[in-house]
Amino acid sequence: MVANVCWFIQSHRDPVQILRLLRAIRRGSDGPIVLRHDHDVTPLDPRPFLEVGNVELLPGSGRQHRGYYSGQIQPYLALLAWLETTGVRYDWLINLTAQDYPVTPIQEIESFLATTPRDGFMRWWNVLGPDSPWSRRKARARYWHRYRLLPARFTLVLRALRLLTRISPFHFYFDYGPAIGIRRFRVPYHDGLHCLGGRSWWTIRHAVASFVLDFVRQNPDFVRHYEGVITPEESMVQTILVNSSSFDLVNDDLRYIDYSAATRGGAPRTLTVADLPLLATGRYHFARKFDLGVDSEVLDRIDWELLGLSPP
Repeated sequence: MVANVCWFIQSHRDPVQILRLLRAIRRGSDGPIVLRHDHDVTPLDPRPFLEVGNVELLPGSGRQHRGYYSGQIQPYLALLAWLETTGVRYDWLINLTAQDYPVTPIQEIESFLATTPRDGFMRWWNVLGPDSPWSRRKARARYWHRYRLLPARFTLVLRALRLLTRISPFHFYFDYGPAIGIRRFRVPYHDGLHCLGGRSWWTIRHAVASFVLDFVRQNPDFVRHYEGVITPEESMVQTILVNSSSFDLVNDDLRYIDYSAATRGGAPRTLTVADLPLLATGRYHFARKFDLGVDSEVLDRIDWELLGLSPP
């Protein structure tokens, strides 16, 4: 018995690597694959992707900005609405990027999801709690301010004025381009609704995905708040689902991601063949990030040694 999984992939670069991921999924699953590609960054010829079979290319909804609402979370919510409107049938929804890759055979992932009594797998923490990997200052800077992204030429000016943020309601953020934020004194985190953070990849049942879509439709003020924060994809869905207490969620996203040497923009370490022993433990369904330009052998070895596939 296997679950009917819908695979949602967001991408912006390296069509060769995107196609390789789609083919790896299709070699183990008949489920629908939905690809949302940012053509403003890298043009993409749709023909080889459609030839994979049961692949839908989701059109863009405007320019994407990494670290902001338009980057990851808006396309994800657009996907949920599209799935509902088109009536695509699925039991589980898994979101990925083109730099992810399975490290457990796809058939085993679908068999696991078909038999688990749990409703979802995602990583979360209370951003102001003792177990948060973020400082309280970082959490409040991200989710207690409303930001406006500025042109790159303002970077030096804002850096020169950073001391002002210690005595004013303003905060400057630079990780995803220069932005100026103003402190909000009315936030949605009250009456038992805690601000949660987490990683922006998860595996959830259809009913859980529908709950998220219904929530954002019924709570426009909540959505407007997240439209102005930094990295809403690392908080919004976790805050909705975990606070609801409506589902049996596991605090584990079943992904291997190494943030120990993350870049200033938060990008995790690129994985290589040296990581294969850890990826082969069976603890993870997926790993990220991979880059064919850094190490192409690692994906060949994963195909052969972990997935039982002949490398393409």
